[in-house]
Amino acid sequence: MPENGLTFDLGGKVALVTGAAGGLGAATARILARHGARVVAGDIDEAGAGKVAEEIGGRALHLDVTDPGSVEQAVESILTGEGRLDILINNAGIDYIRPATELTLEEWDRVHHTNLRGPWLLSRAVFPHMAGRGSGQIVNVASTAAKKGWSNATAYSSSKHGLMGLTQALHAEGRERGVRVMALVAGGMRTNFFRTLDPPPPKETLQPPENVAAAILFMVCQPEESVIQELVVTPMTETSYP
Repeated sequence: MPENGLTFDLGGKVALVTGAAGGLGAATARILARHGARVVAGDIDEAGAGKVAEEIGGRALHLDVTDPGSVEQAVESILTGEGRLDILINNAGIDYIRPATELTLEEWDRVHHTNLRGPWLLSRAVFPHMAGRGSGQIVNVASTAAKKGWSNATAYSSSKHGLMGLTQALHAEGRERGVRVMALVAGGMRTNFFRTLDPPPPKETLQPPENVAAAILFMVCQPEESVIQELVVTPMTETSYP
């Protein structure tokens, strides 16, 4: 082990990554698996998650983070099949890019149910297991929209602001029981997130999701006596933060 105690060996660990069928979720599943974790790729797109799981030698699960029953069933399946769950990456997220006055109630609710209620449901489901073992890590994938509101993204920005508050409150509850809860604040990435923008941002102004996934790896590989409570990773050209 290095002198500073930091190792990137996740051998023996089980990780659940949500939104793992593509983008940052797939990149995170890949890098955690490369460093020894047994990765469960969860996504509402089970076929897409299956492709990622097959690639990394992991396991795919149909997971709708907005559905309490789906969440409970997924976590129970992991604990039954794997015997443990060490790392939860709450990555699944959506947005509708349009002015606040044009956003429907159904769209608002779907964004908040996916981006905020979903991480709460999953954290609630895994918390007793992690606390009972005295060890566990939860990484909530936030956004620079959690730091500075974006025009035409009221639902998304407010959901990510809420996710930061959820992260801090959960960590306050978990730290005395060995559960570390962290926020990864990501800037723009080369994923499908901006697919509805016309025109989309220039590719050269965005960062590859693999860069952000590497930051997540760094967060979950800290010694148990330390925690990176919040980490901001943006492209060098990011203008929305700070």
